[in-house]
Amino acid sequence: MIAHSLESDLPPNSIQIGIFDEAEPLRAVSTWGAIGAEAVLAQCYPKAISLFYQSFDVITARQEGINYAAILQDHGVKVLMVRDLLAETLKPRPLRKDAVIAAMVGRAQAIQNQYDIHVEDSADLITMLVEQDIVRYGEEGALNLNQTLSVDPQFPLGNSLYGRDHMNVLCDTRVVSRMAKAIRRHEVDLYELVYQQHLAPHTTIIIPSGETFEGGDAYIHNGTVFVGVGTRTTLGAAVGIYQALKPQLEQCCLKFAVVEDEDPFGRSFSEQQDSMHLDTFSNPVGKREIAVCIEEARRRRIRFLNSFGDNLVINDGFGSFIDFLEQTEDNIVIIPQEEQKGFGCNFLLKGEDSSGRCVIFVPLRYNTDTNNQLRGLGKQVVHTDLFESTKGYGAAHCMTGQLLRSNI
Repeated sequence: MIAHSLESDLPPNSIQIGIFDEAEPLRAVSTWGAIGAEAVLAQCYPKAISLFYQSFDVITARQEGINYAAILQDHGVKVLMVRDLLAETLKPRPLRKDAVIAAMVGRAQAIQNQYDIHVEDSADLITMLVEQDIVRYGEEGALNLNQTLSVDPQFPLGNSLYGRDHMNVLCDTRVVSRMAKAIRRHEVDLYELVYQQHLAPHTTIIIPSGETFEGGDAYIHNGTVFVGVGTRTTLGAAVGIYQALKPQLEQCCLKFAVVEDEDPFGRSFSEQQDSMHLDTFSNPVGKREIAVCIEEARRRRIRFLNSFGDNLVINDGFGSFIDFLEQTEDNIVIIPQEEQKGFGCNFLLKGEDSSGRCVIFVPLRYNTDTNNQLRGLGKQVVHTDLFESTKGYGAAHCMTGQLLRSNI
């Protein structure tokens, strides 16, 4: 693992980072924002490449992303809309509108022909979304952005809307992800361009080649850093994060545990997708309170990492993840398996508002069992209505790169 300090010429309002507990009030985040034609092109691939649950209405998802950022801002959370900031950050280059659109439309058609997939009205959708970007960013910025997202990389970067996966803030350190899937790897570099311009100096951890880590596989809860190990995050990456964080863990009296699927690739692709990250089947809802899908948590064992001198010790004997939670939590919200598959667990905990009530942003209204249980614990449930956005295999928690949680 490589740890270094991120420093650059930053504006005076650059965002401080720091998360020491997922239940502390949320202060600052990143989201992708106004998704565009990159998601149309990604849908031209089969699911095993695109990673999308099903095809979705990108025009509607675009508005959902804009609305979601506005909801967070209305609740006092500072939001970096990464796609907007990327349009400002990219180095200008001379591009013609007709050439960029033709390249995108041609690529979409070529991919569909290669995989015998039909995306209805793909050419019209691409043109419409580029035109919307021109209104939003100006022609030069919009063309450069679309060239960068949909033409230049090996794969169009349609999964960029799931903004948690590119990094994770643990304590006052930011772990820069190394994605497991090819279609997602280049997204990290583009997010980093924005973070280098808008975050205050801080330490980062770089995942080395050969290991993978995605931001949805970690959170801090009840004095423990939990890292999921499975299809997207390797045990080697988790161990490296532990070793890099060790001084901070000792200083903050934090433990470090892996929540490991011992047979992550022994299920179908669809089943792997349903529970790809720790935050797809478990999510804190307060101090000593958590939501979890029992079937998924029973599949995973929990092991704690410790050091004795230069020796790493991985302690077993704690049983499954659900066994551990039943011993340590005051309240457990049981997420039905069908609602877990429908992103019922992938909500975003805002924490207490100025009135002292705990706010939770939920992605979908039809997860009624989950939402009603949250209300039963006294939580204020705020609907974000991310119906189209969730069809790409992620919801509110996956769409949000958390940067700062603080009681101050």
